[in-house]
Amino acid sequence: MSGPEKELKDQKKEASNETLHQEAEKISEPGTIEIDESILDGKSDLQKLADELGGELEKAKEKEKSKEKGFFGRKKDAESQKKIEKLLETVKEKDEKIKELENSLKMMVAENRNQKTRIENEFRSKIKFAVEDFFRDFITVKDDFDKAMDFAPKNEEAQNDPFLQGIRHILSKTESIMKKYGLEGYSGMGEQFDPALHQAMSMVNVEGKAANEIVAEYVRGYKYYERILRPSMVIVASGNSPAPEKEAEEEKKDEADNGSAENENNGQ
Repeated sequence: MSGPEKELKDQKKEASNETLHQEAEKISEPGTIEIDESILDGKSDLQKLADELGGELEKAKEKEKSKEKGFFGRKKDAESQKKIEKLLETVKEKDEKIKELENSLKMMVAENRNQKTRIENEFRSKIKFAVEDFFRDFITVKDDFDKAMDFAPKNEEAQNDPFLQGIRHILSKTESIMKKYGLEGYSGMGEQFDPALHQAMSMVNVEGKAANEIVAEYVRGYKYYERILRPSMVIVASGNSPAPEKEAEEEKKDEADNGSAENENNGQ
């Protein structure tokens, strides 16, 4: 081999070695392959070597992509899923807390409204029945008017008496004003005894009257709106028939005889 040919061959070999060194530097990063320069010699086919080198480089890149996919795909997705589940659980707890607070707020609003309504009703009731004590004393004056009219003469001459007519007019006007302000009288005559409306003063035996039937009345009862200002004071039938007159006379006679005998014994 002549000198020029040998020199040309050496230049090609040096160019080949330089190219291999450059390729080795490019793939010397983490995750790449290392090339052993000892396997290279002057007899190697550069094109074949480049193809093999390119194939190894592609394999290294695919392997690196596979690692990255494993890290960013499975591992990272698992951590993200845990974070998402934790966030969803936190959101669920927040929603439950919000619902609980909403229910508490609704209960407080309803309780506040009920309390407000109750206070308003109590206030209205106090205003409404503020004159209850006055009416309780006033009905005693009305009782006196009623008694006066009961004892008034019932003949025709008395009916035309101007004084009695004036009393009747005052009594009628008084009853009208009382009714206007919620004060109204009631009677229990002929009705069944009701402890909520009547007060029994005594019980008597009356012929033809059922038990607990009201047969007489001392004073009328009065209502102030729905309240009982004063119950009517009445006499109630026991439901038993009265004792016969003959038996009653015999009992009186026996009592008189017993009294005379006792007096005689005392005189002796």
